[in-house]
Amino acid sequence: MKDYLPQLLENEQTVSCSHYKRLIRFFNISDSANNKLIDCILGMIYKTLSENVKYLILDGTQWKRGTKCVHLLTLCIVYQGIAIPIYWHQLNKNGGHSSEEDRQKLFTEACERYQLTGKILLADREFIGEKWLSFLVNKKIEFIIRMSKTCYKKPISESLGFVYSKLEKMAMKAKKTKKSVIKQFQMKENTYSVVIVKNDKNDPLEPLVYFISTLEDKTQILEGYRIRWQIEICFKHLKSNGFNLEDLNFSKDSKICLMVTLVIMAYVLSIQHGLENKVEKKKIYKNKPSRLATSYFRQGLSIVKAKVQSLRMFISLLNDIFANADQGKLLYVQ
Repeated sequence: MKDYLPQLLENEQTVSCSHYKRLIRFFNISDSANNKLIDCILGMIYKTLSENVKYLILDGTQWKRGTKCVHLLTLCIVYQGIAIPIYWHQLNKNGGHSSEEDRQKLFTEACERYQLTGKILLADREFIGEKWLSFLVNKKIEFIIRMSKTCYKKPISESLGFVYSKLEKMAMKAKKTKKSVIKQFQMKENTYSVVIVKNDKNDPLEPLVYFISTLEDKTQILEGYRIRWQIEICFKHLKSNGFNLEDLNFSKDSKICLMVTLVIMAYVLSIQHGLENKVEKKKIYKNKPSRLATSYFRQGLSIVKAKVQSLRMFISLLNDIFANADQGKLLYVQ
């Protein structure tokens, strides 16, 4: 970035040795100003994209740079089938998963900023726990979460209907991999659904896949969960396939979160332009489903790079996109 500052600022008189210092100075703002800037950017993103959003996705991503471990517990909305991060916490954990307390804190803060009631949360099997599930119910957030085969056997078997082992046998006997079994069960004061289905990957170590949900339609549960994979695609674009967050050399959490916010803003701009100008050319494979030759993200990133040749042009682009976000007018400030 430092090599492009004269072009971005439209000022050929800048001193080359000051370019890096100038960029670093931007990240040396106070924690209060840092948080306000992040909230402003995320607020604009959510207001611009949140209409008709049905699904949320929760997952974590982590990498290490020197001795610094970056571990981001990340909440996304699904916009036109694409995962967009709207809130996250830097956990400062060297490996491992988030705790139930970590997740509750993230969602409590996210719910103060966004209207998440009635949305459906998708999450993988590490995001389980009785207190956590009760927390989501109390927040009126529906969920579809994959779980391991050992989870909640006792309350499932003790509830009215087939016992756990019988449900497994019924799922195994199904002739079609998409044929699933479902049962409602009580755990503490809440009612949940367990869905068991054959693993379509034919994995001998995991012949069955298990889900817990607040929904009652097994087709909706299975089809909804497939969308969860979009957060993995999002992480790939942010970390290595477009932006290179893993090369981030900051050690202070506030600077890391600000950089992540700026990268996500660029990601959203790319997604918007990609969807508006999408080319549907696909790669055809013999033994697996076809897919886009170039993702909407990569298509949009090329368009944004061509459109934005200076900071002035970038500010103009943001004002056009977020004109209806009710966040005030962005100014060009060096």
